Parts: sequence; structure tokens; C-alpha cells
Amino acid sequence: MPRSAVNNGRVLKTDGTAECDACGLPLFPYAIEGERVLLECANHHHAAVPLPRDPAVRRAVDGWIARRGAQLHEQHERWGTDDEEETR
Repeated sequence: MPRSAVNNGRVLKTDGTAECDACGLPLFPYAIEGERVLLECANHHHAAVPLPRDPAVRRAVDGWIARRGAQLHEQHERWGTDDEEETR
């Protein structure tokens, strides 16, 4: 698969994901902090890579982050935790 960004050997793939060095699972973008993309795998290992320069890869990263945000919002609505946070 073509690759777009490298950081200390970690490579961000064209689909916006990377491979976890610790367990081999995919690392998915969950946030952008400054000029870095923050990634996490299912085993909660974390990594960071520079923001991709390729617009298509940047859109893929943005898509992963948006989907994660929508999923978390839905979970909070189902569990009613949004209401609890507002009353604190």
C-alpha cells in the first residue's frame, strides 16, 4: 500500500491509518494536535505522525476523526452521560 508520512519509522498509509509497532493492529487517527496526527490502536497503544501533506490522506484522517467523534457522541447519548456532565 502506498505511504505518505514517516515519523521515526512509523508510516501513515494512504487510508489515514498506520501499523502499531507494539501489537501490529491498525492505529486509527483520533485527533490532530498542532502539526501532528494522534493515533490509537484497539489495545490503547498511542503514536503520533506529522500531518500528511497529501490532501487525499488528510481527508482520510479527517474522516476517521469525524467518525470517532460521532461514535462517542452516540455512546454518550445512549448512556445518558451528556446529561450527567451538564449537571456537574
